[in-house]
Amino acid sequence: MKNRRQNNESKNAKSIAIASAIGLTAVAASLVAVYGSTARRLVPTSSSPESHWSYSSSKSGDVPVNNDVSGVPKDSGSSSSSAEKVQKPESSSAEPVNKPVTIKAGNILPVEGEIDKPFSNGELVKSETLGVWKTHDGIDILCDLGTDVKSMSEGVVKEIRDDALLGVCVTIEQTNGLEAHYCGLAKELGVKAGQQVKQGEIIGKTSDTNQSEIMQKPHLHFGVKENGKWIDPMSVIDKNGG
Repeated sequence: MKNRRQNNESKNAKSIAIASAIGLTAVAASLVAVYGSTARRLVPTSSSPESHWSYSSSKSGDVPVNNDVSGVPKDSGSSSSSAEKVQKPESSSAEPVNKPVTIKAGNILPVEGEIDKPFSNGELVKSETLGVWKTHDGIDILCDLGTDVKSMSEGVVKEIRDDALLGVCVTIEQTNGLEAHYCGLAKELGVKAGQQVKQGEIIGKTSDTNQSEIMQKPHLHFGVKENGKWIDPMSVIDKNGG
């Protein structure tokens, strides 16, 4: 009877030991699974060697993009079945600047004669007629009244006007990018606005309509603009005669 009791106690002890071992194994397996799941949800908050980690409760595959690490804009954190689209910044390529190219070769003087008053290049000079100091934005070429005025180069007649001071003026927009101004012409012209002209074509005759320079010897007041600014006409004249 005593031996039977001892055998039963021995069996019970073995059963308890086996059960304990199975329980510990199950607990260990559970801890490993939890640790692995937790590790997958940790995302770094910095790309430095001493990175700090934070826990995300999102499901696997829905972890919001970390801007500090990837350089990609952060998403909203909401789950989506489609892949996130990342817009690339548009390239800020500089727009080409279209500036007219001045062709200095080939431009001819509209009349032959001596330069009585040169371009002042922004400096003030005293006007003989008006008695005031002002810039002289062109050149005065001495010539007899009624002298034919030729187009410096080919282009289109942009404007014809009767100015109160400069008299009858013809503006020609040249194909080489320059804008030529012929002032003090007679009212009877050989061209009209919008007309295509060739180099050397007669556009009119000199006259005494330029009241701002009437005290000077008879001449043609001739101005040239490049990119909207007055320049010295002699700087774009072909010294070889065109």
